[in-house]
Amino acid sequence: MRKAAVALTAGAVVCAAAAAYIRFVVVPDAEQVQSDTHTVNHYAGTASFLDPQALAGGDVSHVFQKDVPFTAVEDFKTASMHGGSAVITDATTTSGPAAAALGNSSVNWSVDRKTLMPTAGPAGADAVDHKGLSVGFPFAPDAKDYPWWDGGTGKQATAKYVRTEQHEGRTSYVYTVDITGALADKGIQSKLPQSIGQDVLKQLAASIAPDQASSLALLLPKNGADVPLLYSSTTKGTMWVDKFSGTTIDADTQQTVTAQLKSPLGAVPLTAVLDVHTKYSPQGVAEAVKQSKDDESRMLWEGEIAPGALAVVAVVLLVGAVLMVRRRGGAAAAGAGAGTSAGPAQAAPEGPDAAEDSDPVEEEAARQD
Repeated sequence: MRKAAVALTAGAVVCAAAAAYIRFVVVPDAEQVQSDTHTVNHYAGTASFLDPQALAGGDVSHVFQKDVPFTAVEDFKTASMHGGSAVITDATTTSGPAAAALGNSSVNWSVDRKTLMPTAGPAGADAVDHKGLSVGFPFAPDAKDYPWWDGGTGKQATAKYVRTEQHEGRTSYVYTVDITGALADKGIQSKLPQSIGQDVLKQLAASIAPDQASSLALLLPKNGADVPLLYSSTTKGTMWVDKFSGTTIDADTQQTVTAQLKSPLGAVPLTAVLDVHTKYSPQGVAEAVKQSKDDESRMLWEGEIAPGALAVVAVVLLVGAVLMVRRRGGAAAAGAGAGTSAGPAQAAPEGPDAAEDSDPVEEEAARQD
């Protein structure tokens, strides 16, 4: 019986330790970037852009392409992990009629595995220096503003928390981004002209806003040289982020790049040369919602059901061990008590006359004497 009690106690300790390990080690680790983390986002949208070939040929009437459709796939994948940091590869592939104008991109981000905030990239990782969130929101985000990295301007923006609402069947935090600054995206810059001829510029300005033609004349170089251009980028976006998992389940973003004249008076806005409207596609929304539900189910099992079940088993085993010890102690006490009460009753009488009964009359007479 003693061995059985010891075995039950040992089992209870193992179950309790397993429950604690799952709840306080496995679950927190699961809330961080893993070596096999892989997220794919699907987008669809339209782009209006400057046609470089038409511009070079002076064909002002066809210089702008309007609302050209495209689809894009953004692939986030863990490239390597370094203690509390991870290097994430962010690759975007664009398809459709606007693909040539938008192009593809690939960049590495070094982020904290838990908060997803920037960390110093390890040697050889070729990670982009940045400020704010760049690969999405952390697990179980807060209903607050977050610093956000805007690739268009190469500056930190703010993902502003605006409300909590039900979106696609999930409780979501809604964040908005609104930032304007000088264009810093080298991929976009490489597709835009760095200067423009005066004749083309005058025709372009007149076709967009006739009242600009006269004012432009004052800003143009007197020697007829090409006019250098600058560009600004404005990004406005809304993101719906799952309250539980931090997964972005939907997004709607518009980026506008505006050409500016570089003049002695400063940068003078001319016209938008790139206007891209991007949303999660229906497939992208469906996959993000499924991922959020899967994450919630997995964390419910790992964080509550499994540890709770193991804790219950540990308590049952411990109670069993205690009952066994008590039963063993009670049985021992009962045996000892039985042996003690039987002694006087079974004691043999001493002397030859001890077995004879006493005469009550003789005893009374002896007391009177």
